[in-house]
Amino acid sequence: MAKLVCHGEKYKKGNVPSIERHNERRNANYSNEEIDPSRTHLNYSLIQSNSESYYRSVMELVNARDNPSGKALRKDAVVLCEFIISSGNEFFEMLSPEEQKRFFEKATGYLQDFFGKENSIYAVVHYDEHTPHLHFGFVPLTAENKLCAKKVIDRSALLRLQAEMPKFLQEKGFQIERGEAGSAAVHKSVKKYKADMEKEKAALAVSIQKEKQELSQLASTKAEIKSVEQIPTGKTILGGKITVDEDDYKKVAMLAKKQIVSENKEKKLSKEISSLLKENKTLKTENEGIKMQLGKRQSVSERLSTATMESELRELRLYKQLAEKILSEHGLLDYFRKTFIHSNNRNL
Repeated sequence: MAKLVCHGEKYKKGNVPSIERHNERRNANYSNEEIDPSRTHLNYSLIQSNSESYYRSVMELVNARDNPSGKALRKDAVVLCEFIISSGNEFFEMLSPEEQKRFFEKATGYLQDFFGKENSIYAVVHYDEHTPHLHFGFVPLTAENKLCAKKVIDRSALLRLQAEMPKFLQEKGFQIERGEAGSAAVHKSVKKYKADMEKEKAALAVSIQKEKQELSQLASTKAEIKSVEQIPTGKTILGGKITVDEDDYKKVAMLAKKQIVSENKEKKLSKEISSLLKENKTLKTENEGIKMQLGKRQSVSERLSTATMESELRELRLYKQLAEKILSEHGLLDYFRKTFIHSNNRNL
């Protein structure tokens, strides 16, 4: 049975615009190689907002429920939480497009019930990355209308979500179960993760190849046994017993023993191969989930990097305006521009 991927992140006010640009694919380009622009048209939203942006939706909700006086929020306040819901590609390949959409709709409905429909901001499904997945975002408001992510998604809430959501989806007809509890795989670096996965894949390939070779040897033994069945026989006058040549008898006896050993070994090998193939399938499912999580972490880094560059650019523009003002006041602006351009031309 496929494993459910259910991973959460917390964001501060300054992160919200970059979250929207990523989810709604409004960036000019992406460092995340998993994104395929030719498939972006397949993405869709399951929650339609009346506000023009995530930021406005979030702040309107916070101000109306937790902060009616409009006082400034703490800089470290978490105003948005996001959960990613997915599974391995093999799970989605078994579903029709209509069933895939129903899966994400049911998952969205469950999360809205769990965290409060009134707190929901967006639910976006991405098909342009390695694995189809849902981004569900909400404001972490308590039943008492207090903004507090620590209470809304504490350890007990997360454990309940991870245990109950797969059961809910099973009741809706989806063959999916809880992912590995307490797995630390998503905390590996991309380089370490890829290296570990390659080692495991290589080890599995060697084991499977070895088992196939042994099965080939068993097939050869069966061919020998078939040739023995073609040995000419005759009946004695008394007792209806079958007679064979002595050399052929020895050959039959030897192969009979070998057949018993072969049959036992074949059963054992078949079980081992089934176990290896099952392990390989599990690794593939975990691989899809981890790749998606790593891509998410990479995109977060990309958003923060973009925000930093934009801030530095604004600062440089202010310095330029200030310098031009001072030079202009002293009648040196034209001289500076001519000197600067001449210096640049000499360096080219």
